Amino acid sequence: MTDKQIYELAIDDLACIGAWYFPMDESVEDELTVRPLLDKETCTDAQIIVRASFVGCDGSSYLGYLYWDGDGEVECLKPVILLEDGSFVTFWNGRVEPSWADYSARAQELRARLPFSYVSESIFELPKVSGRLEGLYYLDGDHISWVK
Repeated sequence: MTDKQIYELAIDDLACIGAWYFPMDESVEDELTVRPLLDKETCTDAQIIVRASFVGCDGSSYLGYLYWDGDGEVECLKPVILLEDGSFVTFWNGRVEPSWADYSARAQELRARLPFSYVSESIFELPKVSGRLEGLYYLDGDHISWVK
C-alpha cells in the first residue's frame, strides 16, 4: 500500500492495514496524506488513525477509524464510519453545525441506528479507545453539541 489522502481511505485499506499515520514531511503531497503504519517506532511522534468497530443500537456493525488519542474525547477522536459504496460519515465537524442531508442516501441510513458504540483495535500496544456516539458532533460556542 502507498500513501493516500485520508478521504480516499476505503474499507479494504483498513481491512489490510489497521493503522495509518500522517507523515508531516517533504515526502507527502499535503497534510491530508496518510501512510500505512508498519512499525511501532513511527507511533512516537506522528498523528495516527486506527481501525475501529462501530455497532449501532440495532446490532448493525461497521468498520471505520479514530484518530488515536488517549483522552477519548470525540473532538480528538474524530470518529469516521466507512461504507461499502465509498461514502463515509464523520462524527466530528468542528465549528460547523452538521446536517445529515449533506451525506449520501446510504450514509443517512446510519441515523436510524444511533447511538453507536465504538472500540478501536489495540495496534502496536496502543490502548483501546471506546465510547458512544449519540449523533453528529460539533463545537457550539464553547460547548460540544450534537445533531441526532
